[in-house]
Amino acid sequence: MFVAAAFLLALAVVPFLGFRAYAARVEASDEPIEDRLHRLNRAQQVGGFTLPVAAIIGLYALEVIDRVLAAIGTASLEIGGFAVLEFGAIVLVSFGVVTLPLVGMALGTYPTVRSLRDTSASLWRVVTGVLAVMGITAVSVGVALAGFFAIQSVFGSSLPVLLAGLGAVVFVGFGLSPYLILLFQDRVPLEGQRRERVDRLCEEVGYRPRGLFLLEGESTKTANALVAGTVPGLRYVFLTDYLLTECDDDELRAILAHEFGHVAGRHLWQRGLLTVAVFGVWIAGADLVGFGALEEAFGFLGFFLPFMGLYAVYHVVLLGGLARWQEFRADAYAARRVGHEATVAALERLADANDTRREAGLLYSLATHHPPIGDRIEAVRDGIEGTGDTRGSETPSSG
Repeated sequence: MFVAAAFLLALAVVPFLGFRAYAARVEASDEPIEDRLHRLNRAQQVGGFTLPVAAIIGLYALEVIDRVLAAIGTASLEIGGFAVLEFGAIVLVSFGVVTLPLVGMALGTYPTVRSLRDTSASLWRVVTGVLAVMGITAVSVGVALAGFFAIQSVFGSSLPVLLAGLGAVVFVGFGLSPYLILLFQDRVPLEGQRRERVDRLCEEVGYRPRGLFLLEGESTKTANALVAGTVPGLRYVFLTDYLLTECDDDELRAILAHEFGHVAGRHLWQRGLLTVAVFGVWIAGADLVGFGALEEAFGFLGFFLPFMGLYAVYHVVLLGGLARWQEFRADAYAARRVGHEATVAALERLADANDTRREAGLLYSLATHHPPIGDRIEAVRDGIEGTGDTRGSETPSSG
């Protein structure tokens, strides 16, 4: 028990100290602010993947999950042969342990971010931001796994059932994931003149959302917008207050059109198809080749490490490549709706408001699922040269 407690403490403290030291060194350099922030973001991208992997390995090496399940004992509740309490405990403990180093990393880097960008958010605000992201992830993964296991318990575990179950849970999970913002993010309905402004801009690009919500972004100087629109009739727009403050109407209209472009292009469903294809091949390969020998020889690591290797390739190379392409497509959609020059101005505004470096390496852009702002601006400007149009279409096309 003492070793497990020491491990959990180390998960929180060591990443904090390591990233605090690195962030202090970055802060002391004489590089431009955008370059220093970019260095911090790169380090966080690496830490965001390696720290959870290390946490899960330690979690199982110290048998923390087994101790929690032993404490539940005979109190476990089963529905159709599915152990609800045991499954819930595994998900909660796993994500709780993974959250510790991520919080430590965020707290270690934020003082430097606050100094460089002159933000006002408290450390608690940073912690709640990490907790919100982890909450959305935990619910998405928990629902997907629970659905997958429930399908197995009812229909068996043959390969066709496994593949069909994977497809079902992935598409349900991808379809519902944007709406989890309503549960985990602090937001308020957009009202008054700001609502009238956004309503008007949405209508001008041919989009009528069911609800408009404001997210807090002033204290972190975050200019961002997103749309939950996978379910027809349940389309919501979320914007940070900092975005509304920083952008004029033309820029905000282009940003909204970009987000609507993701919905019109069914980009989330494309990501779902890719996910089913990748992990469907994994399931089929495991059924054909069999990875049981690895698990028998190396225990949990015999399954976990190969799976995480596949996930890294999926998330960075495959999903990252698709997401990059989708961002260019959404920019092109916005340019057609509101004009190329307005779209370029919006991208430049986002770069300035968020202190984002306009150039970044390919690996970084794949890991973040976004091309560099400079590449996006160049692509939109190439569209101007190709069409000779700087204004875009006056009449929105149907999505």
